[in-house]
Amino acid sequence: MLRLAAALFGGCLVAIVLSGSTPATADDKTPTNEEIMKKLHGKNGSHKQIDKALKEGTPDWDTIAKHAKIYADLSALLQKNKPEKGDAGSWQKLSQAYAKEAKALSDAAAKKDTEQVKEVFGKLKESCDTCHENHRP
Repeated sequence: MLRLAAALFGGCLVAIVLSGSTPATADDKTPTNEEIMKKLHGKNGSHKQIDKALKEGTPDWDTIAKHAKIYADLSALLQKNKPEKGDAGSWQKLSQAYAKEAKALSDAAAKKDTEQVKEVFGKLKESCDTCHENHRP
């Protein structure tokens, strides 16, 4: 009898846990290019937060690491999207390069490497024009 009660309790527990989890659905979609860019470069976007944290006397590593991770995660999603204009091959090349630099920024931030963060952040700033000229309407 005790085994039966334990089995029923365990089964109920599994059912409760599974019913509370949300499976991936078609609604879980990749953010659009515009949504990604707003989160990265909007008024309070990660780019501005990192820039501000680097300009302080002593870098705010918590802020830099947090927003560098956001930068890397969102940048990696760009290549899943299509360009708003221009060649898809060019889009893939540029978005992959952008994601690679964003990942390097996140890695440097995790190591609290000020010089590397500044160098990679500078490269990310410079990459905007080329992509926008080719792929932004």
